[in-house]
Amino acid sequence: MKKFLTRAIAGAALLGLGACASNWDIDGVAAMQNPGDAFTKALQTRYLERARFEKGESDWYDVAYFTEKARQAGTGLVTAPQHPSERGLAGNAEVKSAYEKLIAALATTAPKDAPDSCALAQTWFDHWMEQLQEGFQADHIAEAKSGFDKAMPLCVAKVVVKPTPQKMVHTYVVFFDLGKATLSKEAKNTLAMVAKDNETFKPSTIYLAGHTDTVGSAASNEKLAIKRTETVAKELANMGIATKTLDMKSLGETMLAVPTKDNTSEMRNRRVEIRMEKMQ
Repeated sequence: MKKFLTRAIAGAALLGLGACASNWDIDGVAAMQNPGDAFTKALQTRYLERARFEKGESDWYDVAYFTEKARQAGTGLVTAPQHPSERGLAGNAEVKSAYEKLIAALATTAPKDAPDSCALAQTWFDHWMEQLQEGFQADHIAEAKSGFDKAMPLCVAKVVVKPTPQKMVHTYVVFFDLGKATLSKEAKNTLAMVAKDNETFKPSTIYLAGHTDTVGSAASNEKLAIKRTETVAKELANMGIATKTLDMKSLGETMLAVPTKDNTSEMRNRRVEIRMEKMQ
């Protein structure tokens, strides 16, 4: 069926096209080697579908319009969807809302992530407006609107799920003699291992926590735990571990590794715990 509607408003915006045979070369545009990305290639294909539809309607004006849009896409350029005002539809709230959704989606990575869906949404939108402007084929209007409505929800950017940072931890324990804050040979060997691990593990923080057993008063044990922590921190500093990475805590007899009664000597409680941490 031939179409005889005027296009006074659209005419100025249809890329200066005239209804001449050179603008109806659908097969020629289809054969173009598109140097662009997947989205421009999809636009080339989908605009040509609209051109073929209009050719079947003998609507040579819009054959030329959609063919030219496909040709632009075929050169690797991203051609934008038509603005509603170019079809005299600026006052149509439904079209305006659809246009805004489409433009918002095209401004994201959606064209890269879902190129064909975005191309379908854009070309069906342009076709929908063209049919609305003509305004006399309700079935064609509904078909174009349905095509847009189906494609638009699929024109979305991929959700990039960033991996949850994992905390990596290395732990060491240095033990002390009863009532002492000096380092034994074994303790120094342990700290040498800590220094070596520090070079390879490269922690963001090193925590030191000093402890005692239950021999003596809580107050004296708090002081002893502090001395033990300071001793370890000083030895690590001598080994090249910057003290700024240390978070020192002294817990006295409040957190026993081995639960005991009060005034009980237990070597495993007389310790400084070293905890290296970093996120990965």
